[in-house]
Amino acid sequence: MPTIDFTLFAPTIAEASLIGSFSEWKGIPMNLEHGTFHCSIEISDGDHEYKFRIRRHNEDNWIDVTDPYVTKYDPTKNTGIITIKNGKKIIDEYSWKHDDIKLPDNKDLIIYEMYVADFAVNGQFSGVIEKLDYLSDLGCNAIELLPIQESMGMDHDWGYLPRHFLAFKTTYGSSADFKQLVDECHRRKIRVIIDAVFNHTATDCPLAMIDRNYWYYKERHNPDDPCYWGPEFNFEYHDEQQNLKPAWKFATDVVRYWISEYHLDGIRFDAAKEMDNYDILRELDNVARSVRGSQPFLTAAEYVPETPAIIKANGGPVDVCWSSTFHGVVANNLVDENKFELDLIKYIISAPDYINYLSCHDNERLLFLLDKNGNLFDDKTFICMRLAIIILFTSVGIPFIFQGEEIGDAREWGNEDQNKKIFPMQWDLLKNDRNRSLFNTWKQLIELRKKRGELREKVVNFIHEHLNNGVLVYTRSQELIVITYFFTEEKSDYEINNIPQNGKWIDWLSKNEYQVDDNTLKTNLGPYDAKVLILQK
Repeated sequence: MPTIDFTLFAPTIAEASLIGSFSEWKGIPMNLEHGTFHCSIEISDGDHEYKFRIRRHNEDNWIDVTDPYVTKYDPTKNTGIITIKNGKKIIDEYSWKHDDIKLPDNKDLIIYEMYVADFAVNGQFSGVIEKLDYLSDLGCNAIELLPIQESMGMDHDWGYLPRHFLAFKTTYGSSADFKQLVDECHRRKIRVIIDAVFNHTATDCPLAMIDRNYWYYKERHNPDDPCYWGPEFNFEYHDEQQNLKPAWKFATDVVRYWISEYHLDGIRFDAAKEMDNYDILRELDNVARSVRGSQPFLTAAEYVPETPAIIKANGGPVDVCWSSTFHGVVANNLVDENKFELDLIKYIISAPDYINYLSCHDNERLLFLLDKNGNLFDDKTFICMRLAIIILFTSVGIPFIFQGEEIGDAREWGNEDQNKKIFPMQWDLLKNDRNRSLFNTWKQLIELRKKRGELREKVVNFIHEHLNNGVLVYTRSQELIVITYFFTEEKSDYEINNIPQNGKWIDWLSKNEYQVDDNTLKTNLGPYDAKVLILQK
């Protein structure tokens, strides 16, 4: 019978033993060496449940904890699971099929954020696979998954209180199911990005149960910050005896495992502001890229409000930062009639290296905010949404779609326990003409973004702005103009100067034609109007 090694890094505890189904849950003593408890036992092929039993210094009681590095977890029994085949520990037997496909570069990304439990009809990875052709048809080339690591057992939650960092939330499916999802995404040239939490953990995370003060800050890291979700990793603490930073080592181990085992294409670091440590973010970025090899990789930070200092182009540790300001400015200027914050609008359109979104899991959907009077999808609501989508896809940053907004989901999140509410995708909305029209607007503008290379570059020029009239016109090249209008009053024969080229221009969405002479364009502007004009050659 083969011998399998079990290890537990826990340098601050007094004793540890291994217990499991293979020993009828009787303790097997573990030896301590250089901060790590270890033992080797003979174990047969198959699945085996196990835990560690530990005793702290100056305490008589023993407590049971799961392995912090467990890759399979049974929440109904609170046990780890190890799988043995042919005398070796395995994760699964999945064989990758599409690793050789070249994936889109970061600047070309159109990201679709999803919560597996709500997006998939069955709430599982297999259900997401069934909808990948839908995402391809829409034009998205990246999905960003809300945290898929184990949290809160079988409960419905978004995953932002992780307990077992290397294990999946069991309700989503197996490791092989997830690998198939990633593989099928790659076959369609869709990248897979995960949302990862390295700021904090659940209070019953194994690390917190082993020694709350070894991996975490003893007190709140930022006492004045109102955001506190649980024990916060201390990436600064250095264990002189072991010559390592415990939290640092654990986080890098986690990233290395996920990228190497699941061939992921990016990580969004949740609560990067609260992490308050650019060095660990830079190290996690380096580790991920070293593992992923030649394929493109994206690191993104959630930092509210966004800061340019965290972005690599400005000397920071990550590629891009989420722009909560983009959502806020668009919402403020469309929800409040005749509001026109010109400088802020110019900022969100031109700011590089941000992920721009109209809605995300942390904000009320823009469509809900526009529908504050209960007139869902009246002409004004739809026209405002159209203007917002045009701004999203003609701005410099990377466009981001939250699941359901492309089909007109306008449900309210509310202020309490959003992460525990169930909001399954309303696929039947696509049967409505107005919803289908909205979907086609998203689809057409995604197609434009992918077709026109200048929209994926960082150049934007504002050629006409009029504060009192609520008009802003900008170019993304000499052959692409965007006209935006933020007021309700109709304007006839509105004159726009400084058009870069004379000739015939065509509106990408309406297909209306416009003639420009003497670098001047005259056009009618309806309420909250927007046009994307392409020069015809």
